[in-house]
Amino acid sequence: MKKNTLLALSIAVLATAAGCNKEEPLSKDAGLEGVNVTEGDAGSGHAKLFVLNEGNYQKNNSTLDFFRFKDGNYVTDAFSSMNPNVTQGLGDTGNDIALDDGRLWIVMNGSGMVHVLDAKDESLIATIKVPDPRFIAFGKDYAYVSSYAGAVYGGEETKGKVFRVDRRKFTVEGSVEVGCQPEGIAVSGGTVWVANSGGYNYVHENTVSMIDEASFKVKGAVDVASNLHLLGSDRDGRIWVTSYGVSTWNQDASGNWVQEMSEPMGLFKVTGNGSETIAGVHASIMTCCDDGSVYTIGNASEMSGGFDNTLYKVDASTGAVKAVSLSGTDASKVSNPYGIAVNPDNGDIFIADAPYTGPGKVWCFTKDLTLRWSAVAGMLPAHMVLY
Repeated sequence: MKKNTLLALSIAVLATAAGCNKEEPLSKDAGLEGVNVTEGDAGSGHAKLFVLNEGNYQKNNSTLDFFRFKDGNYVTDAFSSMNPNVTQGLGDTGNDIALDDGRLWIVMNGSGMVHVLDAKDESLIATIKVPDPRFIAFGKDYAYVSSYAGAVYGGEETKGKVFRVDRRKFTVEGSVEVGCQPEGIAVSGGTVWVANSGGYNYVHENTVSMIDEASFKVKGAVDVASNLHLLGSDRDGRIWVTSYGVSTWNQDASGNWVQEMSEPMGLFKVTGNGSETIAGVHASIMTCCDDGSVYTIGNASEMSGGFDNTLYKVDASTGAVKAVSLSGTDASKVSNPYGIAVNPDNGDIFIADAPYTGPGKVWCFTKDLTLRWSAVAGMLPAHMVLY
């Protein structure tokens, strides 16, 4: 009996060792080396950080980059490399990127389409036509895409729409009308929430529309603030939305046009009954992180005409705010914060930096804003998602 037991144990150990030595198949994009920007972290809880570069409007130069945690390499224009038969590349004006069930959904505003990619290797799965798409969110069976749904110039009040897309068939299954020029969107508690901006109207919108997910009909709207922009839900389903603020342009005595702010860019918590202003928080960019916090960056001196980029960390459950000026930290090197993402595992903060005049950069800082690495990206890096 003892000999048989020992033999069986030896066979099991050898089988386990053989299994451990068997190499996992390489992803199709493993050959994309890119530029090494830091030491790799094979033990990271994520494989990649995807970066969508908006590109210049009507220049068809949007691109998709990624940072690979395993080897510390930053790869530019991965979509074109992995999809050489797509002659027009990613398309025009990438406006949002989101991850759903191992697939990347990329919203191309200028091209009027939404791409679906395999997140493992950036290979194209499907392309869905949606007019003037802006942002995307996911429910149980559908993806929801906010859309301007028509011409916006000239100050006319053109109502926007939310389109419903089957997450498995990749087909549009209807639309519903909301406010003018809808922007950020999220799904929480059986409701689709969408921020109406009216940003091209003579008078801006100030509402968040609520769509019943089951019936796909508008069930109400909440007054929040003028010219709403980004909207997201935290890990507990609370809804957060930013406002561009209120500003006017006037000519001074010398004929120069001067922007005058009457309301700052702000952050608001929204419920079905109303909204709450998060006092003292300026928000030009925002992300809701699974660590239970909402992060924004904004100019703390915008009302006085100064310039002080500040990082705000808001506890989503208590509303407590921690504010840190980028000045005096490694993050002072960021010229124009255009997008933000946060790793919930270790608090690392990723900031997309878009100088407009040339290729942008992606910066990675620790939670105390000490630089980890930076990489040269494409034109106007703005939207990021961890995979």
